[in-house]
Amino acid sequence: MNKRWTLLVLLAAACGPPMLYDPAGQPVREPEFVAQAGGLWLAVDSSAAGIRAVVEIQMAAPEGRIQTWDRTGLKLWTGSGPAISPVRLRQGSVRCWPTAPRGVPCGANPDDPRVCRWQVEPLGAECYYIVCAEFTLERLPDPADPVVLNMGGSLTVLQLAAVK
Repeated sequence: MNKRWTLLVLLAAACGPPMLYDPAGQPVREPEFVAQAGGLWLAVDSSAAGIRAVVEIQMAAPEGRIQTWDRTGLKLWTGSGPAISPVRLRQGSVRCWPTAPRGVPCGANPDDPRVCRWQVEPLGAECYYIVCAEFTLERLPDPADPVVLNMGGSLTVLQLAAVK
């Protein structure tokens, strides 16, 4: 089990998963299952309104620019079921956080301390935007079955962890 997965399981057991919000801005308060991979979170919950999977994708936005990908190609597979499209989709605005400057070695002769000194890279920024999607499911997925998300032709396989 990798460190991230172990951390996710410990957080879900100790404090619960991080709060996810559906495309309407409503929190997913009591998820049955959660999954995480990189900047992608998934929560499955059920209520009188039905069963749904809410996906929150944190996308990098280099230099504050949004990456383009075909959001109509966003699909979710649970187990051996058919691919489903989101019933609701919301894209947030770009947010940037400054990064600390760091020292980098110069390209001159590193063996001569008179010539080569450490230089400081300029302060940069890490920029992201959030895409939220909601999928309607016919039934609660089996945690043993993989969940696959297709975003822009890139497939991400998620493993569900029970929260309750």
